[in-house]
Amino acid sequence: MLMDNPYKYVGLPLTPLMAQELVIELFSGQAAGKEEIAGIVEETHLKRGGNPPRSVQHPITRALTLLKKTGLAENPIPGFWSIRSNKSEEVGKD
Repeated sequence: MLMDNPYKYVGLPLTPLMAQELVIELFSGQAAGKEEIAGIVEETHLKRGGNPPRSVQHPITRALTLLKKTGLAENPIPGFWSIRSNKSEEVGKD
């Protein structure tokens, strides 16, 4: 494993909390289908040195539910999600 890998979840299985962070990072301000989001989030986690999820239910399901509760995601159509842009990252942008 590379010592300079900045990813904080190296070697860990994907969890809903990690998935939430990746959904915000990768899909902020965009809309996509749940399957696409799940695939890209898991692929990104693995490429950065993380391990596959251990749970039977994909962590993206719980992550999207939690994001919806906090107002960072909406699913106007079943299976399709709209991710709001992360307000904290927009500070200082013109």
